[in-house]
Amino acid sequence: MTAVLEKSSDARLTPISLRDVADHLDVPPGFRVEVLEGAIVMSPTPSKKHGAVLRRLSVQLFDRLPDDRTAEQMYSVEAPEGDDYATPDLMIVPVAVEEEDDGWLVSPDDVDCVVEVVSPGNAANDTKIKPTLYARWRIPVYLVIDPRAGTTRLYWDPKNGEYQARHDVEFGTDVVLPEPLKDVRIDTSVFPRYGG
Repeated sequence: MTAVLEKSSDARLTPISLRDVADHLDVPPGFRVEVLEGAIVMSPTPSKKHGAVLRRLSVQLFDRLPDDRTAEQMYSVEAPEGDDYATPDLMIVPVAVEEEDDGWLVSPDDVDCVVEVVSPGNAANDTKIKPTLYARWRIPVYLVIDPRAGTTRLYWDPKNGEYQARHDVEFGTDVVLPEPLKDVRIDTSVFPRYGG
């Protein structure tokens, strides 16, 4: 089917940002929207085991984070420039962010760590696209929890659009976060695996 556009008397079109388009999409129930690398991405609601990983991680972080930091699951990180934004499964931010006026976007300058739990249906977003994106935005720490394989990957030290350091461990081995969350320890043995 081909659509024909009528000529307008005003040759100038009002530019529409991808963020505006994403904000006005009729998103099906159970989906969330992100703008990644200039593309609108819809992801389905995560599985129960995905949620179990996040809950078990949140419980640990509640007791282990410094008093001036909190773990949040309801915010998105705004690109320093352009329309992109990402909605990580969890992010660690200063408690002061909760006191800011309305809005759901957080500057990457206010984010200490982002966490993604890999979903089978969109693993490439978490394992290929977001490490580069988060490093370019200079987010200090990126933790990827992968219940498919029972592994975690910790990225840190972003420079020149890439994380300079990386550490992989299997579930059962503790993950110790680096600066700015030095010595926050995560017990991965409590995370469930998919299919098990």
